[in-house]
Amino acid sequence: MVLLLKGLIGVGFQLLFFGGLLLAPIGSLNWPHAISWLLIYSAMAFVSCAFLAFFRPKALEARMRAGRQDQPRADRLAFGYLVVALFLSFILPSLDVHYWSVLPEAGEAARYVGLLVFVLGYVLVLLAMLGNEFAAPTVHMQADAGHALADEGVYRLVRHPMYLGFLLFSVGSTLWLGSYISAFASAILITLAVINRIHIEEAFLVENLPGYDDYMVRVKTRFLPLIY
Repeated sequence: MVLLLKGLIGVGFQLLFFGGLLLAPIGSLNWPHAISWLLIYSAMAFVSCAFLAFFRPKALEARMRAGRQDQPRADRLAFGYLVVALFLSFILPSLDVHYWSVLPEAGEAARYVGLLVFVLGYVLVLLAMLGNEFAAPTVHMQADAGHALADEGVYRLVRHPMYLGFLLFSVGSTLWLGSYISAFASAILITLAVINRIHIEEAFLVENLPGYDDYMVRVKTRFLPLIY
């Protein structure tokens, strides 16, 4: 129950973070698509948090671990770039839709495509967590937890499925919110930040995690199927 409570508190902070980025720039709650996004995200986040707490507690514990002293400095910077990319991905739609209007707002069909991509991205992140209980936010070895190579489930298809899910989550969200230019910017920012971190992460894993070099040979796709 303690782990579940911590997880739910973490979800609460995530909602405050996303809600602040989306609604603070307009100083109002009068944005139905943002409110609906927050409701959908909160439902998925609370349900998945409860599921992980009861059935895969190690995976939830790994995701909740804060920064460590043994985290490589390069990874600290790479993680910072990723946070900045996420920040911009969720503040740009508000600015574009309500102030800039660089392009016309996305129509209903495009919004629902975005919603589907957003949900698919979240599900992919969850599947990655289920397939790798060592998927912590920081790059480090979890020797005390018996850190081992994850090569089952979605990891059979792509070496970094969580990053792919993160990209789909961000781009789909911006489309649902109605901003084409934000979707494009999010795709570029998230992709560049992720590629940078993958190089750092894989160099660390090849050196420290037995079998990872062979895994790289077996699974060619790092992040983007057929591209990278």
